[in-house]
Amino acid sequence: MILRSFLREKLTMLLKEIWNIETSIPILYPDQPKFGDYSTSVAMSLAKTLRQKPLDIASTLAEKWEWTDICRLEVVAPGYLNFFVNESLLDTLIQGKCLEDQYGSSDLLEGKKILLEYVSANPTGPLHIGHGRWAALGDSLARLLRYAGAQVWREFYVNDAGNQIRLLRETIQAVREGKEIPENGYHGAYITDVAKQTEDPVTYILNWQKETLKNFGVEFDRYFSEKSLHDSGMVQKTLDFLKSAGVAYESEGALWLRTTDHGDDKDRVLVKSDGEYTYFAVDIAYHQDKIKRGFRHLYNILGADHHGYVKRMEAAVWLLSQADGVETDFRIIIGQLVSLYRNGEPVRMSKRTGDMITLEEVLEEIGRDALRYYMVMRKADTHLEFDIEEAKKQSEENPVFYVQYAHARICGILRNLPSNLPVPQGTIVDSPEARLLATRLLRFPEIVQDAATALEPHRIPQYLEDVASVFHKYYTVHRIITDDLQTTANRATLVKATKNVLALGLRLIGVSAPERM
Repeated sequence: MILRSFLREKLTMLLKEIWNIETSIPILYPDQPKFGDYSTSVAMSLAKTLRQKPLDIASTLAEKWEWTDICRLEVVAPGYLNFFVNESLLDTLIQGKCLEDQYGSSDLLEGKKILLEYVSANPTGPLHIGHGRWAALGDSLARLLRYAGAQVWREFYVNDAGNQIRLLRETIQAVREGKEIPENGYHGAYITDVAKQTEDPVTYILNWQKETLKNFGVEFDRYFSEKSLHDSGMVQKTLDFLKSAGVAYESEGALWLRTTDHGDDKDRVLVKSDGEYTYFAVDIAYHQDKIKRGFRHLYNILGADHHGYVKRMEAAVWLLSQADGVETDFRIIIGQLVSLYRNGEPVRMSKRTGDMITLEEVLEEIGRDALRYYMVMRKADTHLEFDIEEAKKQSEENPVFYVQYAHARICGILRNLPSNLPVPQGTIVDSPEARLLATRLLRFPEIVQDAATALEPHRIPQYLEDVASVFHKYYTVHRIITDDLQTTANRATLVKATKNVLALGLRLIGVSAPERM
């Protein structure tokens, strides 16, 4: 049972039954336990429509509320409805649902076939720390979407065609021959290393990127080659399709796309006057290929430097969809930049490359768990700052340690349980601290669904830190292993449920749940 959905469903039914009205119903988590486990302000939002006082609307809803075996309802001025979950239901869920291996999973997104594209770094150098953020976000989002029932295809678009590839090969050839690197060529210590290899530099660098991502716990279902779009004629076929659909036109010797038809500030060039395809044209062909493969949900995670690209790409996919007669759900998530610090001082230079900070370097220094957690713990569109030394600390200042330590602490408690414990019975939720912890655990399926539908993986670490905090407070007040075996068995059930939720949440963001620390 997802309680928030249940409450919304019953309130919707009552509004229809009493006033024949339908409206969206916000169900919130109150800041303080005295205001309930859930709360809604729907009575206040309906006051003007119904021409009644919010308090009267709330009171009418409370009088009609029949589901006291699930939640009791309290009316608070000026018109809030606060819900308190029934204690016996809490006990039942803690002993049942909260202990399940797939607790929080659902069929919410069942039937959705999603193509999730992320990282898509040029194969011209090592991955930088920004790529690490997009990799962690993409992988965590894929896990979340699958947990919510969707089919997810993870894809890395390899920019293995065009001018940057030509320059890379010219740079490597010049280094191999002891010549000067060409103008606009590639520099950095890694170039010397690549030049020493016998295999094709693009293949070598791509394999290097793949290995780094694998060490970061990130893998893809497909590495899609840009070159394949040119070789197959897909780019030209897409342009011909757009022209035949009447959304591309020729002007000033170039071919343009009518992106202004879908909110762009100006039309965009597809083919330059010299006959060369723009990057935009090739990207459109790639998205046409996605649609042709049967994907109707296309989600891209792009770097901050693509911010100005969003509108035109949205317009292009909309035009493709219109022309193709299909409905396409296309979303772009912009991953903002990452700033690294060491003991409060900015880290700007890499020892290995002489300029950018590579993902590989930071991964080697602080480890997969800490880096993945830090990369996901803030909303994607916010600038991320984190201190390398803080990320290595084994203390409460380090959020990933704080959450993992809660899990390890519970494992330690469970290892020391008496072997002759009885079956849990009676009241599991036996104190205000226990109730607070139990109600937090009931939120897990709701948080997972919210994170998946909003495409916001950062909600998971925020939730886990909250659960860890509430658990630590519970543990400070109450001994788990007591002289009374029944009390011990009951409290052990609550901490087992907490352990399960922490482990499941960490797994959704690709972070381990250690049993010892």
